[in-house]
Amino acid sequence: MLKKIFFLIALIFLFTPQAQAFEDYIITTDGKLTQISIENNQIIDVFPLITIMNEKNTLIVHPLKEGITAFTVKKDGQEKFMFNVLVEEDKTEISPNDGFEILPVDEPPIIMDYMIDQPPGVNQGVNKEENKETFNKELIDEEENNG
Repeated sequence: MLKKIFFLIALIFLFTPQAQAFEDYIITTDGKLTQISIENNQIIDVFPLITIMNEKNTLIVHPLKEGITAFTVKKDGQEKFMFNVLVEEDKTEISPNDGFEILPVDEPPIIMDYMIDQPPGVNQGVNKEENKETFNKELIDEEENNG
């Protein structure tokens, strides 16, 4: 009986699909996007992002599994644009087109490196007594000028 349980557990582990994290993308433009046609809808899913203003100018590309495919979309009901898509385990690549902006959804934000303004003497090797005297002098001068 115990052997059967271990065998069943081993089968479950062997045939359970591995978890994969694919990158989602947003494609946006200044015109209205219609007629989305996907070459292989088992690799990616492309759907419009519905907004309050109902502008219909944004698409979401959601990879489903690894592979190469393409999709087309009509802009302003006139011109067709084709996007080639390569989905790999660790990245997703979408071919660029003029007039379209392709933005990764899962990319972490860029953190700007900046210094917060600090009072004079902080982290400059000046002792605390000198800082107190300088601060008190500045307060007295400020009160005299205002009063």
